[in-house]
Amino acid sequence: AAAQASVRRVACFMRATSSEPCRAPPGHAELGEAPRADADAWPAGGRRLGAEELRRGVPVCRLFAGLGRVMRTRADALTVAEQRSLFSVSHNVDKFDMFISHVCSTPGVNKYLTLVMDQLGPFAFAAAAFMSLGVFFFQACWQELPRSGVFSRQDVIRGVVLTVSFWELVSGVTLAWCVYAFGHILCRRTCCFFDSASICQYDTDLKVVGIRSIPAFLRASREMVVLWDERYFTRLWCVYELAVAQSVGGIPVRILPMKLYASIALGQMYVFVADGIWLLLWPWLHGSWGPIVASELSWVPLFALQAHAGRTFAVMYTELQVQFDSFDVRSAAISMESDRSFIFAGIEDMFDGSLDTFNSKVRTTFKAAAMHSLTGQRAMIPYWGMLWQALPALPHFLSMSSSTLQLPFWYRLPTFVSGVSFAFCILPAFFAAAMELGSFATRSRCVGARAAAAHFGVGVLVASAAVVWGQLAFGVGGMRRCGVGPWCAAFVTVSMNGLAWAAAAWAFWPTTQAKGAAVKSSKAVPAFTA
Repeated sequence: AAAQASVRRVACFMRATSSEPCRAPPGHAELGEAPRADADAWPAGGRRLGAEELRRGVPVCRLFAGLGRVMRTRADALTVAEQRSLFSVSHNVDKFDMFISHVCSTPGVNKYLTLVMDQLGPFAFAAAAFMSLGVFFFQACWQELPRSGVFSRQDVIRGVVLTVSFWELVSGVTLAWCVYAFGHILCRRTCCFFDSASICQYDTDLKVVGIRSIPAFLRASREMVVLWDERYFTRLWCVYELAVAQSVGGIPVRILPMKLYASIALGQMYVFVADGIWLLLWPWLHGSWGPIVASELSWVPLFALQAHAGRTFAVMYTELQVQFDSFDVRSAAISMESDRSFIFAGIEDMFDGSLDTFNSKVRTTFKAAAMHSLTGQRAMIPYWGMLWQALPALPHFLSMSSSTLQLPFWYRLPTFVSGVSFAFCILPAFFAAAMELGSFATRSRCVGARAAAAHFGVGVLVASAAVVWGQLAFGVGGMRRCGVGPWCAAFVTVSMNGLAWAAAAWAFWPTTQAKGAAVKSSKAVPAFTA
C-alpha cells in the first residue's frame, strides 16, 4: 500500500508539471490543476479542494507592513493562533504578480531591504528629484525659505553673501526615505506568493497540499524573483523551484543578490552624509581652494567605501560562479529527507529522466543567463544600482544652486548643466571606477590593514579625479577670473560634460558579448534579469 501511494504521488506530481489538470482516482479528492498527493495528504473527509482555496497571494502592502514583519517571521516558531493570523495576511487570487523564492533561514531584514529597494526604488528616486526641484523653484521664483547666517560665506569677487540652503537636500532625501518606509501602502493590487503566508501552516494536510502545489503556483505567476545569498543553491526546495520555472518556460526569472541591495542602501546613506558634510564645510573654507578641500574631505571616505563594496562584490561573484560550476542537485540539503525522493522524481521527469541533465543545464545555460544578468556591462553593477546609490546627489546639487542664486545667469546656467551631468553620469561612473579598483584588492589577496590602506588610496585617487572634473566643468567663474574668455570657458564646460556622458555610456552600456549571451540563452531558459 505504501509503495502504491508513493507511485501515485510521483505520477500526480508529473502530471502537475504539465498543462493538463490532475484527475483524482476513485476514492480521492480533486484539485483543478494543482498537483496531487496521496490520500493522507488531503483533509479528512475527502472533500474537493478548489484552486481558489489554495492559490493565495500576499499584497505587497501587507508583505512590507511593519518593516517586513511577514518576512521576518519564522512560521515554525509560531503558535497555532499566530500561524492563523499569518495565513490571514494572504487572500485568494487568480494570478501572482511574482513568486518569491528564498531560503527560509535567511534573515528577514535582508529580504525586506532587497524587495523594498527593488519595488520602490524608482518611485523613491523620482520623489526625491521632484521634491528637491519643487523646493528649488519655490525659492528661485517666489520666496526664499529661512536660512542660518552661520552657514554663510562672502564672495569677495562679486561682493555678495552666499548662504547655504539645506532645504533641497533634506526635503528630497527625507521624502525618498518616506517612500521606502510607507510607499507600500499604495501597492494594494500587487500580490505575490510568499510561502510562509501563502501556504497554510497550522493545518498539516493543507500545508502538504500547498507544498505539492508549487508547480501550479509557478504556472500562475508572472515572474519568479530569487532572493539570492550564498546558501540558495545548497537548498533543495530552492533548486526545485528553479527547475520547475525552467521546465514550465515563459516565466521571467529575476535574481536579486541581497548583498548588492544592502550595499546600495548603505551607499545611499553614505552619499547623503558626504553631501551634508560638503554643505557644512563649504561656508567655512574660503577662497578658491575651499570647494576643493571640502570635496576631498567629504568624497575620500565615500569612494573608499565604494572600493570596499567592489571587493565585496568580487567575492560574491566568485562564490556564485563556484556554486554554478560545482552544482550537484544530489548534494543539496533539505529539512525533511522524506521529500527528497519526491523532488528528485519530479526533476527527473522534467529533465529527460536524469538528474545529471539538470546539473548540466544549471552549470552551463542557467549559469550563462544568470551571470549575464549581473555582469552584462563593463561596470561591476548595473546603472540603476549606481543611480540609486547616488539618489541624494541631485538634491545636493540643487541645494548648491539655491545657495548661489545671487550670482550672474552666465555663471548659473553652465553650473546647472554640469550638476545634472554630475548626478546622472559622473558620480555613477566614478562609483564604478572605485569599485573596479577596489576589486583588485581581492585579486591581490590584500587583507586587514593592507586592504584598508588600498581602499583609502582608491578613495584619494578617485576623489581627486572627481575634483579635477568638477573644477573644469563647474569652474566657469574661476576660469573667467583667471582671464579665460567666456567662449573658451563655455567650450571647456561643454567638453567636460560630453566626456561625462560618454564615460557613463561606455561603463554601463550592455557589452556586445553580453548581448550575444542573452540571445543564445533565451532559447533554453526563461528570461533572467537582475
